[in-house]
Amino acid sequence: MSLLWMSWLALSVGCQYQVPLADKQDIPVDPSVIGLWEEASEPSNRMLVVKYTDTDYLIQYPTGTNGLFFRGYPIKVEGIDCVQIQFVGKADGRLKDEDRNYHVVTYTTANGELTVRMLSTALVDKGLARTAELRAAFRKNKANKDLFLEPELFRQVSPELPAK
Repeated sequence: MSLLWMSWLALSVGCQYQVPLADKQDIPVDPSVIGLWEEASEPSNRMLVVKYTDTDYLIQYPTGTNGLFFRGYPIKVEGIDCVQIQFVGKADGRLKDEDRNYHVVTYTTANGELTVRMLSTALVDKGLARTAELRAAFRKNKANKDLFLEPELFRQVSPELPAK
C-alpha cells in the first residue's frame, strides 16, 4: 500500500475531521509516493509529495501559488494501512487553528500510478468530536467495502523534485 493518502486528493472538503483517527505511530514513509504527481482526470492538477522526516510527508496540492500544504504520516488502524493527513497551510501563509483539519486516505502505487481513496464520511461521521469515537466508527465499518470512497488516480510526472 502506498502512501499518497495524500490527502492531496484529500482536498475534498467533505472528508475533513476535526480530530485525528490515530496518533502518529512512527511508521516510515513510503519512498514510492515521493515525487511529483498529476491527476489522471485533470493533468494540470499536480501534487508534490516530499519526505519531511523519516515518518512524515509534506504534500502540496495543487502545486503553484494557490497550493495547499499538508503534513501526512502513515498509520495502521484495525489492521488497515492508511495515511493521516493534516491541513497545515496555504501558499499565502494564512491559516486559522480551526482549519487544521485531518483526512484519512489509503493508497496503492504501481507502474507509475498512485491510487488514493479517502475515508467515507457516510460511514465514519465527520462530526465525531473525539478520536475514540472515530476509532469506534472505523472499527464498526472496517469490513465494509465502502469504507473508503471511489479511487482518485494520479500519474507520476517525476520521482524527483522539480528544478528551481
